[in-house]
Order: sequence, then structure tokens, then C-alpha cells
Amino acid sequence: MKLLVQIIGAGLIIISLIDIYLTVLFPRLGSSLLSLPLGKGMWQIFRMLARIVPFKDAKLLAHSGPTLMIATVVVWVCLLMCGFALIVWTELGSAIQSSGGWTETNFVTALYYSGFSLTTLGTGDLTPETDFQRLLMILEAAIGFSIFTLTITYLLSVYSALIRRNTFALSLHHRSDSTADAAEILVRLGASGELGGVQQDISHMARDLINLLESQHSYPVLLYFRFRQTYYALPRILLLAMDTATLMKTALNTQKYHSLLYSPAIAELWGGSQQLLFELSSLFQPKTRLNINESLEEVWRKRYYRAVKKFQDQGIETVTDLETGADSYISLRRKWNPTLMKLTSYMGYSWSEIAPYEN
Repeated sequence: MKLLVQIIGAGLIIISLIDIYLTVLFPRLGSSLLSLPLGKGMWQIFRMLARIVPFKDAKLLAHSGPTLMIATVVVWVCLLMCGFALIVWTELGSAIQSSGGWTETNFVTALYYSGFSLTTLGTGDLTPETDFQRLLMILEAAIGFSIFTLTITYLLSVYSALIRRNTFALSLHHRSDSTADAAEILVRLGASGELGGVQQDISHMARDLINLLESQHSYPVLLYFRFRQTYYALPRILLLAMDTATLMKTALNTQKYHSLLYSPAIAELWGGSQQLLFELSSLFQPKTRLNINESLEEVWRKRYYRAVKKFQDQGIETVTDLETGADSYISLRRKWNPTLMKLTSYMGYSWSEIAPYEN
């Protein structure tokens, strides 16, 4: 029985350390042992509470990310404390004794001893009497010091990545003149029909998107930082990036803008946004299929016509065959729009909030 309890304790310690390693030192999307399932579970709880007790502007959901960060750290600390407590529990009164005489042998005393050791505070009234327990106390203190240091580094890294994501989102918001319409971005980039400098701007946008992709790879918890302002929403970022690339591929005159349309910047913007969307979808979203009906495709067609009209008004040359271009636009949107709509729903937004111009 004593050995079994200690094995369970060692198992809890190993599980905690593995999750800390995969979350902090080897952060890749989907590699977490505990943090990722914890995030999914807590997000579902927040969604359920938001439906039961609705707050204006989804205020409750805005606290999901910070709460998950706290919960993750608490789980790590509790697993380590309980793990070491189980190891020393059976040694109380023999290998670990109280300096005041009688030694309590209950589990609470073991937690007390473990907690003081983990937080590197030391214990004045409980002292290890064997070499193994002395070394174990040193090991727990070293792990505790390392964990608290890594946790602080992790928190700073996550919030640094969050600031970069929000900066990118705010940049896209103002580039579209607060309309969430990718056509407005292109109209301003190509005013008076001049698209010579567009490639550099698209390249910067693509680079910010790739940075966001890598940040999401390293810190999956970023998905659960959901702000009340929809221009910070990750689905809005993806919509603007993918719709910008889709419009450029289908609405611009291929002959005149050939070097732009086949530039690495467009490929990077299109490929990076697709990769981010589908990786998030496969990892976080329930595997449900969303059917695209004819009415939705008609909305896309009208959206395409409006975008082309904006381009023509600014002197930007568009495709000669408008119907073929519209068909190509709808075909490309079929590839990403259903998945983006599912992500939008998963994040607690309505499609009208993410794409207000399509309503």
C-alpha cells in the first residue's frame, strides 16, 4: 500500500512536469497533455454560463482567457503538491518528524510539508530525518523555483503575443475604414488605379499573419482570449486576410497585375490564413459539417459585384468576364467560408458581427 501511494504521487509529478514541458518549453499546437483539454472544457463552461446568465456585449466570455491562464497554473501547482505529498505521507512520524514532539500523520500535514517545500519556504516544525527525504526536499524546492520562473516567463510571452495579435487586428480594422470589408482595404491600397506599392503592403500583412500563425502554434491559449470588440476577433482577422487574397485572385485584371497576383506576398497571405484556419478548426472545433445553400452563394455573388464596382470607381482594372470572376470567387469561398463560420460560432460570435457588410 505504501509503495502504491508513492507510485501514484510520482505519477502526478511526472504528468505535471510533462504538461509544463509541452506547454512552456516545447509549445506546439496540440502537443499539450493537460492544458489543451482544460482550455476546451473551461471554454464550454464559459459558453454555457454566458447562455444561462447573458451579459451585455458578452462580458463573461471576455474573461475566459485570463481565467484559463490562472487555472492552468493552479492545476500545475496542485498536481506537484499532491504528488510530493503522497510520496512523503507514509514517511510522516518516521523519516519526517516534528520538532515539537508528536508528528501528525494525516494527509493535510503531508500537503503542508509539500507546499512549504515547493514554494521554497522551508519547514521549521517538520524536518526530514533521512538522506532520501532531505534530497527529496531539495528536489521539490528546485522544481518549485523552476516552475514559478517558467510560469512567469510563459505569462509574459502569452501576453506579448496577444498584444501583437491585437495590434494586427486593429491595423486591419482601420485599413478597412472600420467596415470589416476587404474590398475597402484594396481600394485604399490601389487608389487611382496604381497598385505598384500594393505588393509591399500585402507582404507586411502576410508577415503579420504568419507571425500570428506561429504565435497560435506556440500558445494555443490565445484562442480563448475573446474581446467584446469584434474588430479584435480572430475570425475577423482571418476573414479580412482570406477575403483580401480571394478578391485579388478573382477580381483583378490578370494581365495588368500579373506580377502582383503571382507574387510571394499573395501566396503567403493565402497560404498562411488557410493554414491557421484549418489547423484551429481541426484542433478546437467539433467535427460538424456546415452546408452552403444557394442563398448564401447569392450573397457572395452580390458582395463580389459590389467589390468590383468599388475597384472600377477607383480606376483599378478588373476582370473582363465578370460572371466567370464571380464563379471563381464563389468557388474559392466555398473552400474556407464554412470552416470560418464554424470557428465564428465556436468563439461565440454571430456571422453578422464578423462580416456586417454581408447582411
